[in-house]
Amino acid sequence: MSKTKVVITGAGGGGANNIITTIKEREEYFLIGFDISEYKVARADVDRRFIVPLASAPDYEERISRIISEQKPALIIPTNDPEVEKLSEIRERLDTQLFFPDHESVVLCLNKWNFYNFAVENGIRMAETYHVENLDDVDDIFSRFSSDLLWCRAIKGAGSKGATKVKDAEQARWWIKYWNEMRGMLISDFTISEFLPGQDFACQSTWKNGKLILMKAAERLSYIEAASRPSNMSSSPELAKTVYDKELFDFCIDVIGKLSGGQAHGNYDIDIKMNSRNEYCVTEINIGRFFMITNLFNLSGKYSMIDTYLKLAIGEDPEIDDPFDFSELYLIRSLDTLPTVLSPDEITRRLQD
Repeated sequence: MSKTKVVITGAGGGGANNIITTIKEREEYFLIGFDISEYKVARADVDRRFIVPLASAPDYEERISRIISEQKPALIIPTNDPEVEKLSEIRERLDTQLFFPDHESVVLCLNKWNFYNFAVENGIRMAETYHVENLDDVDDIFSRFSSDLLWCRAIKGAGSKGATKVKDAEQARWWIKYWNEMRGMLISDFTISEFLPGQDFACQSTWKNGKLILMKAAERLSYIEAASRPSNMSSSPELAKTVYDKELFDFCIDVIGKLSGGQAHGNYDIDIKMNSRNEYCVTEINIGRFFMITNLFNLSGKYSMIDTYLKLAIGEDPEIDDPFDFSELYLIRSLDTLPTVLSPDEITRRLQD
């Protein structure tokens, strides 16, 4: 029996490798890795490797289209936002399957300021946020809040890019000015918002034609290299645990329904934090791809997130009887170590050995 060919972009990077590790345990897939770095793609545990241009490069579409024509994969799975956006844009011209939300939703979610405005208009709770057009706006923005601690971040990007806590206008101006002068970002690439002090959740779900197929969530308990980050926070947890929270699930289902017009399709990864009133607030939606910590969702419960996604993408029925499939697991991660997923019982057993 011939194997189903699947392209994984960003092969060799952490997010892609967590997907690849799970898929490689199945024998029915032939994995093709794409990456811009010859070194990263060389280390990827895939069956065939290709160096491709940046998604923003003029020849990106031509280069990957040629490879797709030659290799004939059944599916391509992007693992970073620039490729999600580009692949969504050119989806009709690619000779392979993309299991994706609609393009309008993709573009909307990848711009945090545009999504915030959509959220306000559609009754989706988020932290109160203001766009920084120029540095002179910062004092006025701070005057609108009673809290002295606010959150300054970039409009685009993942992994908490350009994000930190700021306690006054001077700190915010310095932070934005630094990223402008040292990292080439525009002043208008930033927003300042209410700081959300509560619990931090990641909720990942897969949908098909408006129907929820599988939804799982985890709470981030601590962050990788937090002590070396200005904010002491990150979207990448060092320690996380799966959670079953129907109120959280209902909140996410409502958000996705409003975003998709009831026609959700593909993957929706929602970051959620609790505000000072202990209410769920969306911080961002990583649309069309998987969380970096997807291996936790692949191993919890009866149904793997990546298996479910693959079956739906190639037209098979994953036969899931409970979309809120759950088992309690902990994910433990650090630099230069493989992620470890353990149940509470296994942690107890190991501590007693």
